[in-house]
Amino acid sequence: MDLHLDGKVALVTGGNRGLGAACAAMLASEGARIFLTARDDEKLTETAQAISGSSGAEVGAMAVDLTKPDAADAVVEAAIKKFGRIDILVNSAGASKGGVFWEVPDQVWQDSFDLKFMATVRMMRAVIPGMRAQGYGRIVSIVGNTGKQPPSTMLPSASANAALLVVTKGLADEVVKDGIIVNAVNPGPTRTERMATILNNIQQSSGRPMDEVEKDFVSNIPMKRMGEPEEIARLVTFLASDMAANLTGISITADGGSTKALA
Repeated sequence: MDLHLDGKVALVTGGNRGLGAACAAMLASEGARIFLTARDDEKLTETAQAISGSSGAEVGAMAVDLTKPDAADAVVEAAIKKFGRIDILVNSAGASKGGVFWEVPDQVWQDSFDLKFMATVRMMRAVIPGMRAQGYGRIVSIVGNTGKQPPSTMLPSASANAALLVVTKGLADEVVKDGIIVNAVNPGPTRTERMATILNNIQQSSGRPMDEVEKDFVSNIPMKRMGEPEEIARLVTFLASDMAANLTGISITADGGSTKALA
């Protein structure tokens, strides 16, 4: 299927690794021009070069800390300076620590909302004026299924995710008249570097073989496996395309069937 992304400009946050990098690579493979941002300058440059080398796409990058209030505006300005416009925003920045509720300090809650929630809000706020002026825009936020299925030990991230789902729906209703589509993707456990760290920590603390640790980890997933970054990236890329033009204000959960809800 031709997603008609040739020449589109996609700005991807958290684009140096994991789901952000996978989304950027998938968008580039469909012909989009890519602008990446993340905090790690060295890894960001490495990822940008890898995507450009594999796809032939034009790729720009800027290392920033999106918890800083002026960072979003700076990134958008840099992307427009390089490419002249922004057609697609993929929000993929942010990860949170967890723990037993009464042991989680205020700073963990604050960090979760500063990066996962406020950084995404600021990025959307920064790109929307340009998208409204051109009468076209696609915004896809990678949120997380904990926003709908909150584990007791992941409440800081789950709360930020739930808040983002509220913004996704409310904002979508507001900007659809301007040609801007806003959607979200809720991944379940996905085989990223962060997930590898989680599994390694479990393995080291338990002393059990890694294959047993992973088997237990996915035991409650009907598909009995974790998702792959490319699977999430394909979904994000579809939502960023005109093939999904009749979908807005929704979140699509991709968690191997884990969420207990009616389809």
